[in-house]
Amino acid sequence: MTLETFLAVFVCAIIAMTISYFWYSPFLLGKMWLDSMEKTEEEVRKDIKPIKTYGISFIAYLILAYSLSRIMIYVNATTVTEGMRIGFLCWFGFTLTTMTINALLEGKSLRLVLVDGGYHLIIFLVFGIVLGAWQ
Repeated sequence: MTLETFLAVFVCAIIAMTISYFWYSPFLLGKMWLDSMEKTEEEVRKDIKPIKTYGISFIAYLILAYSLSRIMIYVNATTVTEGMRIGFLCWFGFTLTTMTINALLEGKSLRLVLVDGGYHLIIFLVFGIVLGAWQ
């Protein structure tokens, strides 16, 4: 992995954490997300161990961005538009489908899939933009 790729992957992870903060905040979709999970803000706060949750999330975003960058290299996607297309296809083909299956099997609402799936769509598109610009 080149230094440029490492920097792009690192920037993607930081951006994802930032988007997550706003996406799930009361200013955007936080209330809908809590309602969809049928939990209160206090219940979620009790369940989340910040260092573990955010640390593992950051590592997962690094892995996600790195994996997307490798796919883009394999298919020779070197522009922002191509990065967004690959990001969309990965989201649609892997993330959205998996989330939908899990929600159905776990008895969760499809509204939760829309909230979480929308977040992941944004992440994949932004990662595609960053990685495509950095290629």
